[in-house]
Amino acid sequence: MNLNEKLCLNYCPFYKPSKNEELACVGFLIVERLIKKGRAVPFEKYSNKLDKAVDERLMQNICPVCSFYKNECDFIQKKEKSSPCGGFILLGHLLKANIFTIENIKEVC
Repeated sequence: MNLNEKLCLNYCPFYKPSKNEELACVGFLIVERLIKKGRAVPFEKYSNKLDKAVDERLMQNICPVCSFYKNECDFIQKKEKSSPCGGFILLGHLLKANIFTIENIKEVC
């Protein structure tokens, strides 16, 4: 199973498997970099809900370096009922479970 299947298919509300997508959110890239550094990333099934404290830490630390941040991210622009990307969701759960720290994440940003 590749990272698109493990991460995007399970967590990302924007992922369309039939679409040939070359772009990746920064959350995806961070997870990919953590794996390449030999870090174990559990892909358990989590809910898509995060708490506000985790949201804020991730928004401050990873979102500004994302290519979708300025123009295309409805979540950052706080548009009604918008969801974060799948990488954001997975990283949020990994932070909350103390599997990674924000420092671990920032190391690979």
